[in-house]
Order: sequence, then C-alpha cells, then structure tokens
Amino acid sequence: MYTFNDNSGKSVTLRPEGTVGIMRALVSNNLMFSLPHKVSYSGSMFRYERPQRGRYREFQQFGVEFVGSTGPSVDAEVIAMATDALNSLGIKSKVVLELNSLGDSESRARYRTALGAFFSKFRDELSSDSINRLERGSVLRILDSKSEIDQKIIVDAPQLSDFLSEESRMRFDNVLGGLDALGITYRHNPRLVRGLDYYSNTVFEFIEQPASDAPSTEGATVGGIAVLAGGCYDGLAESLGGPATACVGWAAGVDRLNLLREKPTESIRSVAVIPVLAGDNSNHVLHEAMRVAQTLRQRGLTVHFCHGKGNMKKQMKAAERYGSTHAVILGGAEIDQQIVKVKNLDKREETQVSMEELESFEFH
Repeated sequence: MYTFNDNSGKSVTLRPEGTVGIMRALVSNNLMFSLPHKVSYSGSMFRYERPQRGRYREFQQFGVEFVGSTGPSVDAEVIAMATDALNSLGIKSKVVLELNSLGDSESRARYRTALGAFFSKFRDELSSDSINRLERGSVLRILDSKSEIDQKIIVDAPQLSDFLSEESRMRFDNVLGGLDALGITYRHNPRLVRGLDYYSNTVFEFIEQPASDAPSTEGATVGGIAVLAGGCYDGLAESLGGPATACVGWAAGVDRLNLLREKPTESIRSVAVIPVLAGDNSNHVLHEAMRVAQTLRQRGLTVHFCHGKGNMKKQMKAAERYGSTHAVILGGAEIDQQIVKVKNLDKREETQVSMEELESFEFH
C-alpha cells in the first residue's frame, strides 16, 4: 500500500485498485438490489513498491465489473471480453491466458490449513515477505511470491485443486467448457492466486509471453508481467455492508499494455482546410470546403477549418500554429476541376489530388 502521514499527522492510503471503490459506491447508494450491473472505470492507482519495468508507484488502470453474476457462463463472457480487448490492441499473440480456481470458502479454508502446515516446515528458508504472510495467515499470497528462494519451496507445495469441493470443481469445469466453446486458448496454472484477498472461484491473468517461449499445457507461469488480470469475488459486497453478491471482473494496466504494443500509438494527423475565397462564388467555395473538412473529420483526422479569413499567408501560419501537418487548399478553379491542392507543411511539398481520391488519401 502507498501509505503516508499528511501535514496533520493523519494516515493516508492512496487507492491501490478500483474494484473496492466501485463496490462501496454501489452499496452506499443502495444499488445492490437491482442487479445485475455492468460497470467500467479508469484512473490512477498507486502501489508503494520498487519501481521497475511495468511496475510503477503511480499507474493508469481501467477495468470492468459484472456485479450480480449468475454463474460460470458469466466468467467465460468476461474473460472473452478481455481477450477481445487485447486482440483489438494487437497484443493477443504476446500474452498467454492462465487461470485457476480458488474454490469456495470451505475449499480455501481446507487448503489454507494444509498450506500453512507445509510452509511452517520451511519457515527458516522463506523470504522475509513470505514469513510475514505466514504469520498473518495470508498463506495463499506466498504462492504469488516472485522470490527465487520461495519458488523452489513452492514447487512441492500442495495444490489447491486437490482441496476443491465437488461444486467448485464442476463450476471451474464449466468455465473451461465455456472458453472452449468460444475458441479461447488458455492454460490451467494450479499455482495461480491473485494478489488481493477478496478473490474466490475463477481467477485469471494474461501474462506476457516471450516469443521464444512455447507454452506448456500445465504448470507454472512463463514469466513476464501480467497485463490484464481478474477473477470472481463473491464476498466483497457483504464485507462492505451489502448483501452477499457474486461478482466477476478484470483490470488492465495502461502502462503495461503500451509496453507490449508493436509500436507507439500513432498521433492523429492534423489537417488544415483552407478555402480560397474570391468574387461572387465565395459562398459556394466555402460550402464545398466545409464538406471536404467534414469528410476528413469522418475519417478520424483532426481538422482545422480556416473559414477563409485573411490572406493565404495568414491562413497557412494559422494552420501551423494549430499543429497541422498538411493543408488542403481549394478555390473556384479547383472545384471546377474536382481537385484540391494538398501541401505538406513540413516538407513544403504540394500535390494535386482529386476529390474522389481525397476520401482515402494518406497524409504522410
């Protein structure tokens, strides 16, 4: 946690994630009795840890929550949504989906007992962080340790799948069946736990997958950062004073996603449209230039429309001041020929383009 004392001596903790805040807002505003809710959020989050690649003390995160889940099919739908999001960003091939089941509360209780007994035998060999987790009863979190010392011990630890109730086992099988039906590839990682204590049943992570590492069908994480992760949390609403409510969601780190992009997001080209007004046909030229500007905007370009104010030199300077990389120039003569002049303001190069070609012209 990123915790500090303010000037009055009051302890302040900056928010580490968004799920609890979302649930508290729903509970506080009596919105837990008209389910389900599908909620999204984004904003700055904070963790006090050693800064390194993909791990910053302040980071941008966005997430989705399905509040009032009706079962394993919702888990599969939410995971499919995450898969689509990563695919749209062009990084699906760079990650591998790992998932596990933490089971219901009874399953986790049995597993915690067995895991606590196991790690107690290695107390003197565990890292200091894992010893602290053992002492406060957060033994599941030891499985999430990145310490090489801990990893050697964790290899022989009991597996949670051996302690799942029949109901939890069937639920997880149904989640996997849903993913199979959707054609989503995944790997069951029996050591996967999430870093927050409120998770239950299905948990999942999309882990950075080095291109040289071929995934195995079962086993430990391939290494790399988790760019998107989430799971079920059935007891969180109740702990905040609301009714027992099944929920599932995920969150993604914007900084981490950008690390895996093929290339940085290209800046949107800014184009100035400059009408050359003269004589009685000024309104006709102005209207045609407005139509051209609208066409370019509909292509997703940023357009500065000059409205024909001032001479050509002043309009060009205004275009550059607004950050335009190109100018599209047209007057009565150009309209008669159904062409425009396109000027690259960086290279000072000018070319003629037909009105029809302008609809797909690449402004390089």
